Amino acid sequence: MQLAEDIGILMRDLDKTDRQILQVLRNNARETIKGIATQTNIARSTVRHRLQRLEDDQIITGYRVELKNASTRGFRAFLFLNLTHTPAKDLITEISSFPEVIRCYSLAGEPDLLVEVMAETPEALNDVRNRLSANTVVSELKTSLVLNRELEA
Repeated sequence: MQLAEDIGILMRDLDKTDRQILQVLRNNARETIKGIATQTNIARSTVRHRLQRLEDDQIITGYRVELKNASTRGFRAFLFLNLTHTPAKDLITEISSFPEVIRCYSLAGEPDLLVEVMAETPEALNDVRNRLSANTVVSELKTSLVLNRELEA
C-alpha cells in the first residue's frame, strides 16, 4: 500500500477508525473488506465507506506488492543530489521519465533531492547515475546502495 507522501501531517486529520483501517492495510495491502472489518471490529459497510473516502482524499494513493527480499528485485539505491539552484523543474521532469525511479523527494537543506531508484542490473543503476550527473543543474551526486530493508512502517 502506498500512502500519501507526508503521512505525519495527514495522520492528525484521521480519526481512530481510519488509523485502524490503515494499520491493517500496512500489514497486508491485499486484505479484504471483510478481513479489515473482522480485525478492527468495524462494520463492513463502514470499512467500505472509509476506504472510499481515504482513496478519494488521496490519503491512500494506491496498493502494490512489496517483495521482502530486495535481491530478487534488482538493485535499489538512494541518490543524493545537490543542485546549483532550485527549483529545478526540468530536472524533475527528466527524473520522472526514468522507469527505474521509484520516488523523488525535494528536501530542506542538503541534499536538495533524494531519488530512490530500482534497477535490474548494476549497469542500469550506473546509467541512471551518469545521466543525472550529466545534467548541468546537478552539482554533486552521491549514491547509497540498499543492502536490506530492516523496517517498513
